[in-house]
Amino acid sequence: MDPASAVYEAAIEEQPKPSTRRRKLVTHGTDEELIPGLPGRLDLVVRRKDNGRVIVRTPADIGSPAAMLETVNKDLQQMTAQEFFDEWKMPAIK
Repeated sequence: MDPASAVYEAAIEEQPKPSTRRRKLVTHGTDEELIPGLPGRLDLVVRRKDNGRVIVRTPADIGSPAAMLETVNKDLQQMTAQEFFDEWKMPAIK
């Protein structure tokens, strides 16, 4: 059988920011969300290669995002697509 990497691809991506017109009022100090150029929170994202559908999106905030991606990529090489999906799928994703 083909490895899951034939079906899925993983990446670390910046978490989408909510689209809102509400702005924060900064009275003193620094509000990091208002400083341009600072990265947002990072997510581990796994997509189907054929249609781009996301099957996993989870915050990459435990340990190192690079290490998390390395772990997922190893699983993509060692597991079948079904094994990977069963292991990594998120409950809300169908």
